[in-house]
Amino acid sequence: MGWGAIQVRASDGQDMSMLLEGRFVRWNLGLLAASLVLTPLVTYSLWISDGCEPYLPFISDMDLPPRSGLTFTLGYAICGILMLSFGVQIGILREKWMESGGVEGRWIAWNRAAMASSVLAGFCLFWISFTPWNEHLELHIVQANVIFIGSVFWSVVTTVSTRRMGQDDPRFEEMLPRRVGFSILGLTGLVGMVERFYRFTGLSLDMYALEERLEMLSDSCVNLENSYLSQAAVFEWILAGSMILMLVSFLPEIELLAPVTPGEDSD
Repeated sequence: MGWGAIQVRASDGQDMSMLLEGRFVRWNLGLLAASLVLTPLVTYSLWISDGCEPYLPFISDMDLPPRSGLTFTLGYAICGILMLSFGVQIGILREKWMESGGVEGRWIAWNRAAMASSVLAGFCLFWISFTPWNEHLELHIVQANVIFIGSVFWSVVTTVSTRRMGQDDPRFEEMLPRRVGFSILGLTGLVGMVERFYRFTGLSLDMYALEERLEMLSDSCVNLENSYLSQAAVFEWILAGSMILMLVSFLPEIELLAPVTPGEDSD
């Protein structure tokens, strides 16, 4: 039995090592980025075809009509799983790189915090796909806050740590300007959305004030005639777009953290 347990542990280690290979990390990131782009675009197309007005809604508003709700659930459930797994992959690869280069422990700790926030954001993205706000308002708001704040925190921390990594390898320094721009864009989206959202609720922390939106429902379509809400929705899309750009910026980093070994692509 002891030998069997050793074999299981060895097999688990090999599986983990395989998941950290450059090709698997690139595939995961590619699928994640594609899913994050296609899910809202396809869902928005179905939102319009379901008879809703062609304005820019909150992304979660598209979960309410039947057909767009289905693609919302399937798409973001997949995105959540991929985001969680990529957060673990890039977090472990970065930690290995830092440890091998003798980077100070505080940077490793920040990297672990970023990895934890990406895992939480991915888990809540998966979960929120099954909790429409008109049925689970309080839970939906908690999940959304974890997704938004967690993803922006991950973006900022990984950007700052990129600067530290660039001190040992100038190739990381080349990635910094783009990440700074994407992080600022994400922060702008988050702050703008929160500010507009709380103005709609009268700067109140009472989230149940948002139940007023249920009165705006018309055949599962939500009216965004209120200017605060329409502006908050725009900021939400900006935040979502900035995170996609931030994720794509990791493609060249994967080449540095997990370089392709001879014969890897042919396996």
